[in-house]
Amino acid sequence: MPSMRNRTTALALAATFIAIGAAGADRPAPLTSERYDFVRLDANRDGFVSMKEAEPVDALREVFGALDANQDERLGPVEFSRWSKAGSTRDAQPQSPATGRGGSSGAQHMPREENYRL
Repeated sequence: MPSMRNRTTALALAATFIAIGAAGADRPAPLTSERYDFVRLDANRDGFVSMKEAEPVDALREVFGALDANQDERLGPVEFSRWSKAGSTRDAQPQSPATGRGGSSGAQHMPREENYRL
């Protein structure tokens, strides 16, 4: 059977945790900083985020012109990474059908058999 001292300590701790929870209940929730990953916005996987791809994200649409340093109407990974809400730009590169999964993986560059016969 627990001692009276242990029981008192446990009750005091429980009361403290309840008081802390109640005190925090009227505080506003902490602000979250939403981040956007380049690869998710680059819908056509061409290695750039166009204005059309940025359209659904109000915050990006508002600063698109300022981020587009070379004024080519699309954001590359470096331009995109300068945005305050930019998330990951990892894997932000164009997908080539010749080197991607299921592609020829360089087979078109193999020498013909007659060129290396002895």
